[in-house]
Amino acid sequence: MPDINAIREMVPGVLDTVYLNTGTCGPLPRVAHQAVLDEMAHDLTKARIDGGHFPHIRELRDVVRELVSQVIGADKSEIAITSSTTDGMYAAISGYRWQPGDELILSNIEHPGGLLPSFLAKRRYGVRIRVADIGLGGGEPADVVATFEQLITPRTRMIVISHVSYTTGARLPVKEIVEMAHSHDVLVAVDAAQSYGALHLNMHDLGVDFYAGSGQKWMCGPDGTGMFYVRAASTGELEPVLGSGGMMIGSLDYFGGSYAPPLGAQRFDTAGRNTALLAGQAAATRWILEDVGVEWATKRITDLCHQTYDQLAELDGITMVTPREALAGLIAFNVRGIDAPDLSKRVAEESNVTIRFVNKYINNPDAARVSVGFYNTESDIEQLMDAIQKVQKTLD
Repeated sequence: MPDINAIREMVPGVLDTVYLNTGTCGPLPRVAHQAVLDEMAHDLTKARIDGGHFPHIRELRDVVRELVSQVIGADKSEIAITSSTTDGMYAAISGYRWQPGDELILSNIEHPGGLLPSFLAKRRYGVRIRVADIGLGGGEPADVVATFEQLITPRTRMIVISHVSYTTGARLPVKEIVEMAHSHDVLVAVDAAQSYGALHLNMHDLGVDFYAGSGQKWMCGPDGTGMFYVRAASTGELEPVLGSGGMMIGSLDYFGGSYAPPLGAQRFDTAGRNTALLAGQAAATRWILEDVGVEWATKRITDLCHQTYDQLAELDGITMVTPREALAGLIAFNVRGIDAPDLSKRVAEESNVTIRFVNKYINNPDAARVSVGFYNTESDIEQLMDAIQKVQKTLD
C-alpha cells in the first residue's frame, strides 16, 4: 500500500491548504515539475535546434500515448495527444460528417466542452439538438438509459455525455448507454474531464467510441495537457479537423487535393509540440501508474468521497445535490442561509479550505462542490466539516 505521507510530500501544494478541488486542477507532483524544468533546460542547448528535435517530440508523444493507454485500458494506437478535454470533444463532434437534419443527443447536465462543439454543429451543418432530461443524473441506470433511448430516431447520429457531471457530480451509466446506442447504430462521445484518473477505466469494456480527458485534473499533470481515446473501429467515422496529426509521408497529392492521415488515433493529435508539457504529463502519469497505483488511487477517491458525502449529509442545514447512488469523485451540496460562492470564499479565508462552486444550468441548482483526491486524508474531511460549521454559527 502506498505511503500517504510520501504521496502528500510529492504534491506539496496540498500541504499549504486543505485542498478539495481536484475537479478543477490536481496538485502538480514534484516529479512533473522537475521533468518540465529538465525539458526547458534541454531547450537551452543545441538540441532545441538540431536534427533530433522533431524525433524527440514524436518520442515524447509516444511515451504519453503508451502511459495513457495503460491508465484507461486501451491500445496505444487509440490515443491522441490533446491540450484539454474540450480539444477531444471538438475532434469527436466537429470531425463527424454531419448532414442537415442529422440529430445529436445531449443530457441536461453537460459541460460547455461538449455543448459548444454540439451547438457549432447545429449552426454549421443544420444538426438538430435533442436534450435528454435526466434530472440530477441519479436513479436507476435503466431509467437513465431509457431517457436517452426514447429520443433516438432514424436521424440520430451521436450521443454526447459526460461520464461524471461537473455540476451535479453524478456518474452516468456509460457502458449501458453505449450498448443501447450501438444497438441503434449511434455513436457515443464522452466528456471524461471528471472521470479520467478518478475512476478505474477500461475503454474496451466500456465500448465507448470517443473519450476525451484532461491531464491537469485527476491525473495531476500540467495545464494544457489532455488525451483523446478513439475506438479503433470508430476511427473512420471522423475526419481530423483541428490537429497537428499531419499526414503519412509521401501521401500528399497536391493537384488531387488529397492526403492520407497517419494510422490510428494520432491523426487527431491537437497538441504535443510543447515538449515541456509533454514531459510533465508523462512524469505525472508515470508516477500515478507506477508509484501511486491507478487501482489504489481510484479506490481511495471513491472511499473518501463516500465518507465525505455521508459526513456532509449528517450536518444540519445541508442539502445534498449529488445523488449518492451515482457518486464518483465530486460532491455538490448547499448550506442553508449562504449561497455557494460566499461559502467557498469564507471557508477559504477563514479556515484555509479550498473548494469551489458551480452555477445553475437548466434544472440543476447552484451548489458548492467538493472533489476528493487520492492524496486527501480523513483529517482533510474533518477540517472541511469544521469549516462549514464555523460558517454556519455566524448565520443564525
